[in-house]
Amino acid sequence: MTSFIISSPFEEYLPYLYNSDPLSQDAVSTAIRASSLATFALRVRDSRHMRTARSHYALALARTNASLANPEEALLDSTLAAVLLLGLFEAVIFQGRQSPETWTIHTLGALELLRLRGIDQFQSKLAHRLFTQTITNIRTSCIQRIVPVPPECLALHNQAIRFLDPQDPTLRLGPIIDRAASIRARTKTHPCPQLIYEAIDLDQEALALTDSFEEKMDFGIRLAEDNPPWAYLGIAYRYPNHRVAKYWNAVRMIRMFLNELIWRGISFGFDNPHPNRPVGVGPCDPLCKCTQLEALKQKAIENLGKIAVDVLASVSDFLEPTKGRGKFCPSARALIWPLSILLTSSVYASSVKKHAVFLLHELGVDLNLPQAIDAAKLAYEPEMTEDW
Repeated sequence: MTSFIISSPFEEYLPYLYNSDPLSQDAVSTAIRASSLATFALRVRDSRHMRTARSHYALALARTNASLANPEEALLDSTLAAVLLLGLFEAVIFQGRQSPETWTIHTLGALELLRLRGIDQFQSKLAHRLFTQTITNIRTSCIQRIVPVPPECLALHNQAIRFLDPQDPTLRLGPIIDRAASIRARTKTHPCPQLIYEAIDLDQEALALTDSFEEKMDFGIRLAEDNPPWAYLGIAYRYPNHRVAKYWNAVRMIRMFLNELIWRGISFGFDNPHPNRPVGVGPCDPLCKCTQLEALKQKAIENLGKIAVDVLASVSDFLEPTKGRGKFCPSARALIWPLSILLTSSVYASSVKKHAVFLLHELGVDLNLPQAIDAAKLAYEPEMTEDW
């Protein structure tokens, strides 16, 4: 358990819910054993441990469903924690590119539990943490699947905010994720020029959020002698802990989505005042809208270049400090998504893509994560685009 919960929200509360008695019948302890064994099985590459993990998962699923069928037990903190752990298990063993369907099912089930628990669920710090973790999982699932955050999730956030810490960085990021998910979803269903300007405004808000962080969220640049030999451009960051590093990369991914949308939308001619103008015609009036759009596009390209360096520079913080162990910490699996984004567009420099491919291969081989190696193949596939 001490390996798979490091840098995750589980780290703050799960040890207090765990019953170490192997004969314990509670759902949450069984789910903990399933996730722990699955993580260990991947690390040591032992299919026997994975089979044992799956048997614990099946038992945890049955016990969780029994708790959900009981009106009183369904509202317990331990039941919600068990549902979150079942989702974690699915995420650990999943080997594809997109969000695992079963993880999404568990996540949406947790949303229903939040609704059923009502206002009374905010009476303890543990309940606050469970709520924040659950609603963040839902938001993450939505932006991954390019769908808007459900209205009931937005309503729950608005009801809960007065009970929660307004300075919690995760809660402060939540509304930005909501709007980013909405923008991404509408690029698929109702593309229009207005999305470009919404993305510009939201990117500014995300940047302002990082400028307002407390000192405990700050990170620095490592000294040259402390850098791994493969640090991109010789730059490597040092964070207070892995949770802070993951949080910064979450903000960066949102900004990558937004700036990619800005760059692509303008490149495709959205809101162009001269849609029929021949290519190669001389420059337009400096006050013309097309000149302003070109400046916005170049700014988006500049932003994406800086963010790419930031993502690559964050990787070194997930290396094991002790020689003789694996190169990467188990929490480094959180790097797969931001690194894979760097491979999905021609706007990123070839050197960035090459380095991301290298890191994904290293990560996949070291932690036995086929999805990381699979993600590296994005560099050799046709460019993935937003469906404008």
